[in-house]
Amino acid sequence: MTTAPVTATAPTLDARREHERKKYVALASRPAASGGGAGYGSTNHGAAALPMVQRLKPRFVVDFGCGRNNFIGALRRVGIDGLGIDFAFPEADIPRAMHKTGLLDGVADVVTSFDALEHLLPEDVDVVLAEMRRVARPRAHFVFSICTRPSRMTVAGEGLHPTVRPLPWWLERIGQVGTVTAPKAEGRYIVGRFAAKEGCGCA
Repeated sequence: MTTAPVTATAPTLDARREHERKKYVALASRPAASGGGAGYGSTNHGAAALPMVQRLKPRFVVDFGCGRNNFIGALRRVGIDGLGIDFAFPEADIPRAMHKTGLLDGVADVVTSFDALEHLLPEDVDVVLAEMRRVARPRAHFVFSICTRPSRMTVAGEGLHPTVRPLPWWLERIGQVGTVTAPKAEGRYIVGRFAAKEGCGCA
């Protein structure tokens, strides 16, 4: 009697998402001296974009992949309201994954994401960009920064950037949901406007 070979089942997308999330939970638990603790996630990668966002005069900003929420904190200090979304850090206003925020449609005048999109699985890039467009007001602005190289930091031998792609690839993906008006504003920020939603009657 022969036994059929056992084939390994590929992890589901949700299982892979959870695997990625656990990397950041592990980093957050490390002592600050080793790159974790209060250290990891505390850098405000959007700091240089703050004047740019201010000039757009938003009433409400949603920051995807906010880490410890320092960018939204900086906006609040200059009188601009907003919410930060992150699936690993308790400082986030909305502790959820970027692909499923739970926010209502059309709440954001500006959507930001600073060095976070490369942390997505490739399968989630388009899903998250569509979620950003959903929560944005018609023709709302976006301001992103995206790292296009592998991460220097690892957890259990694995990097933190599952989606390492050149800038033209990212611009093509973003172009599915909006128009990029400046691919390297201030040397590093991708700026543009979301396309009007179908059926909204917006110019």
